[in-house]
Amino acid sequence: MIDNNSDPGKHLYRYEDILRAIGRHIDEHGAQDVIVLQADNEMRVHGYRNVSAGGGLRPRLVQHTFTAEEIRKIDEASRKRRGSGSKLFGD
Repeated sequence: MIDNNSDPGKHLYRYEDILRAIGRHIDEHGAQDVIVLQADNEMRVHGYRNVSAGGGLRPRLVQHTFTAEEIRKIDEASRKRRGSGSKLFGD
């Protein structure tokens, strides 16, 4: 879990919230073969994304480090989107 003990206004994030936030980022960037690592007070994501190269597609390594602040912002935006109905079921 990610926690920022230096700031009492921050709170602890559950893994399900962290993974939901990271999963959205992965989907939006088309990453595949992803590895998620927890390090100190951040989450690191490594994966591959297909990019155009020489008339075809080639996998390219992509990496991103999520700080507690980034996860907070993504989680906050996600909470605002929830409850608007699922497009999957044609609400």
